[in-house]
Amino acid sequence: MPLNKKLIAAVLALAMLLTACGGGGGASSGKDKDTLTIAMAEDATTMDPVIQNNIYSENVVRQIFDTLIARKPDGEMENRLAESIEQPDETSYVVKLRSGVKFSSGEELTSEDVAFSLDRASKSDSYAYIFEKIDPASYDTSDPAVLKFKLKEPDVSFKAALAHPAASIVSKKAVEADPDKAEREPVGTGPFKLEDWSKLNSLTLAANDEYWGEKPAFNKMVFRIIPEASNRVIELESGQADLALEIAPNDIKKIEENDKLALHRKMDNSVHFAGFNMTRAPFDNPKAREAVYSALDIQAIIDSVYMGAGKVATGPINPNFEYSISDSLEPTKRDIEKAKQLLQEAGVEEGQTVKLYVSQQQVRKDMATIIKSQLEEVGLNVEITALEWGTFVNALEAKEHDIFIMSWAPSVVDPHYTLFSPYHTKNMGAGPNYMYYSNPELDALIDKGLAVEGDERAEVYKSAQELIMKDKPVVYALYGEQLIGTQKNVSNFDPDPSGSNEYYHITFQ
Repeated sequence: MPLNKKLIAAVLALAMLLTACGGGGGASSGKDKDTLTIAMAEDATTMDPVIQNNIYSENVVRQIFDTLIARKPDGEMENRLAESIEQPDETSYVVKLRSGVKFSSGEELTSEDVAFSLDRASKSDSYAYIFEKIDPASYDTSDPAVLKFKLKEPDVSFKAALAHPAASIVSKKAVEADPDKAEREPVGTGPFKLEDWSKLNSLTLAANDEYWGEKPAFNKMVFRIIPEASNRVIELESGQADLALEIAPNDIKKIEENDKLALHRKMDNSVHFAGFNMTRAPFDNPKAREAVYSALDIQAIIDSVYMGAGKVATGPINPNFEYSISDSLEPTKRDIEKAKQLLQEAGVEEGQTVKLYVSQQQVRKDMATIIKSQLEEVGLNVEITALEWGTFVNALEAKEHDIFIMSWAPSVVDPHYTLFSPYHTKNMGAGPNYMYYSNPELDALIDKGLAVEGDERAEVYKSAQELIMKDKPVVYALYGEQLIGTQKNVSNFDPDPSGSNEYYHITFQ
């Protein structure tokens, strides 16, 4: 064959090879795709279910582990590792395990693994407040296929808590052999296992051949760490990613107008708010807090920053949750003269400086800028400090702030957890209660909510919400909305309101 023909043949062969490989490692199209690529803003910090405590780690953990039960995006509960869960009385549980389940190591799942996993969660720094009611002396693992245990006291939210990722079932044998390995070499029963973790760059998961359930439509799942929202959209547009998480509001139109892409929107479980440091002046005075309520035009802030995403918040419990009264409440109307009068009554001098702390997230900084402008109209001098997340939290724990901007979205879908962490005295000074808010009357209501059901529980949470609204420890801003961009060929994807997702259900058209 002449040289030029050999060269042409070689070039054609190379082009065909690159096409088969999806353009050199990008997100190829078609039903035969073997890899799902997800662009995520931040890296996971651990693979251990009881140590992970952010949405990025949770997004990965949910692909590797299973819980006894799970809550689907539509709110319906379904059994996973549990074939059934019975309650002989209000504190006793009998869990019959699904047969034939193995860990990715090949070891069979037993009741000892489940007891071990729940016990770890009940003693963990991050999740003891959810699971500490389990009586550690009550575990009965005499039958490998059945676990029996008791709670120390009734808790009507407990079954919902079993769907929390912290209640993921780990291999007792693997964790006891090397506890540190649980953070970086997880052994679970989920559809995927960790293959490679390049810190701050990517995580690669490979199919778990031992998985008991329906096999995913692809054999690999790659999380690419791309901090800038605009760059995640570029990865999507170029076909290098199948999904891009946390789409910025100003990129919504760009995705909607691209006929190769799709935008998935779902009102999530979060409440975004500006909280007051109630341990010092001026916001230890309720009139000063009320003045800020009157000074701010929340609708204008949300329209400007979120561009139609989400919904203006009116109360402490997101409307996604049972017993929320938020839909019956009207947003506070701006009243500059009232704000000035309240500040005067609170003894706040014109020009007094207040320190507003935010994380480096752009929407937070944009919100802070508008709040600063609006508060300056009523005579407050606002200094904004924007910090990376870890430093931000440290500053709040040191009480350096007067106001801070944050959001809260409980992973347990029960009204108790919408109120306990932000407002209970037990959580004062821990996230997100950096208001250092404490009200014994509210504590009693929150505690009572775990012991009653039906109309009585509804009345408890109504009273609790009204009390929080009266005390005004925070200004409510937004009920959040998940914005996730995907390739048009991505099917069978329904965003979870919790903020993390089971991506292994995805198929390709």
